[in-house]
Amino acid sequence: MHVSKALSGCLLPAAVVLVPLLPAAAPASAAETAEVVSGPPSTPGGVSTATCRPGTHLTGGGYRLQPDADGPVRASGPTADATGWSAQAERGSVVAFAVCETED
Repeated sequence: MHVSKALSGCLLPAAVVLVPLLPAAAPASAAETAEVVSGPPSTPGGVSTATCRPGTHLTGGGYRLQPDADGPVRASGPTADATGWSAQAERGSVVAFAVCETED
């Protein structure tokens, strides 16, 4: 009998389905810490930039539209030198956020 026909409609014992677990990884020698830095609110239609402090590096970012914002975000992304995050609303103000990480 073909294997697929023999197994169709049958439940396999749990021991057959499980795969061996890998041993736990050893703890890293240095702990990474993350912090979120916010930029100042932009002027209406202007740019807000959040910059990582020295000794940290950018891992991501985002923005929050201010209550006066009326329209989409025109731009949101890392700065040209990758040390922070900038955002610009089409109409209204925005605050940029940068997620920065360091190793202790």
